[in-house]
Formats: sequence, structure tokens, C-alpha cells
Amino acid sequence: MNMASSTIRVPMGASDLKENASRMLRNGLIISCAIHVALIAMYVGSTLIKPKDEAAYTGRVIRMETLPPPPPLSDAAPPPVVPQTMDVAKPTIGIPTPVADDLAPEQTIMTQQEIAQSIAPVFGSGGGKDTLIIASDEDLPNQGEFVYYEDEPVPVTMVQPKYPDFARDAGIQGKVVLHVLVGKDGRVKNLKVYKGVTGLNDEAMKAVRQWVFKPALSNNKPVAVWVEVPVDFHF
Repeated sequence: MNMASSTIRVPMGASDLKENASRMLRNGLIISCAIHVALIAMYVGSTLIKPKDEAAYTGRVIRMETLPPPPPLSDAAPPPVVPQTMDVAKPTIGIPTPVADDLAPEQTIMTQQEIAQSIAPVFGSGGGKDTLIIASDEDLPNQGEFVYYEDEPVPVTMVQPKYPDFARDAGIQGKVVLHVLVGKDGRVKNLKVYKGVTGLNDEAMKAVRQWVFKPALSNNKPVAVWVEVPVDFHF
């Protein structure tokens, strides 16, 4: 058996590389071209082939149009005429009736005393809505006791206090605050000094005792209430 014939010779060395260089270069160029062609094909395919939209737009399209100018008012139809089937009666209330001069009442200006007398409570048992029924002043509220009323008392007759000579000479001045109990008849039933000034309290109380009020009203009836009355003493 020949040993040379049974042994496979493996090419090695520079001569063998030169002999196989052309074949290896050719195979490398073919593989490189194939890879480039595949990459170009993938890019072209991704740009030409696009996926369809998920859902087509089905909304309502509104077209904007310019409206023509409105027609002139002169071309408008006149309002319909409603036929009057019956005569309208003329009003008879509120029409002044002329009277003779001697029968016309004389207009005068009321004094403070007349006003106080006109608003003084009327004793009686009238059943009208505006009738004031006066009860006795036995149940007078204590100072600080709550009394409900809609209309507060309003002074009608106000007597000014006298400034004491000694207080004026001494330069005493200020404000005296009194708590005044106004009865159902508008008269002062009681009063107390809330904030006083030395030498001026007595004159303030003496003057306010003569005041006359329009009494407070609760459910259209006079009630007795306490009110705060300031009295100023200034030069």
C-alpha cells in the first residue's frame, strides 16, 4: 500500500493562498452584493408598501357660507289689525272732581303738637285692619328684655337739653347715652343712664323725659320697647 496515495494533501503556505485568492475574492463580492441588495429591497419595500388606516373618518363636514344681508324693514308686512268688538269702559276711580272754592279744604302745615296728637293711640275696639288696639301699660319690658317689632319708635317731639352753666364754665362736654323705655302711647315710661358725663346726666334725662315718640309697632299693634337715645353736649 502506497502511503503517498492514501494521504490527502492540505494546501498550506503562500503559494496555496495565491492560488485560492481569486476564488475567495469572488465569493466575498457575491455575498456582499447579496447583502446590499437585500437591504435596498427592504428599504424600498417599507416606503412603497404602507399599511391602511385603522378607521376611515366618517365625521360630518360643515361648510361655511356667507349669509346674504337681511331684507329691509320697509318690506316687512304690517302688524295685523285686531278688530275691537266691544267698547272699553273709561276708568272712574282716580279722576279728580272739581268743587267750588268755598268747599275746598284749606291746606295747612301741622305743628309738632298736632302731629303728636294725630299719632296718639286711639282707645277702642274697632275691627278694621289699621285700627290700633291699646292695652294697658302694666306689662312693661325690663331693660335688656327682647321685644319683637317691625317699626321702631321714632321721636316726634324732641326737647333740647339745657347746658349747665357750671359745666360750660368748666369746659365739660361730651355725649350722654340713655336707655329709654317708650310706652305704647309714645310717652317715656322710664330711662336710665347707659354712658354718662359728669355734670350733664341730669339735664339730659330731664329733657328726654319730655320727648314724645311714635310708638313701635308689632303686627300693627303698639308695643313698649327700650331704645338708646344719645344726647350731645358741645359748645
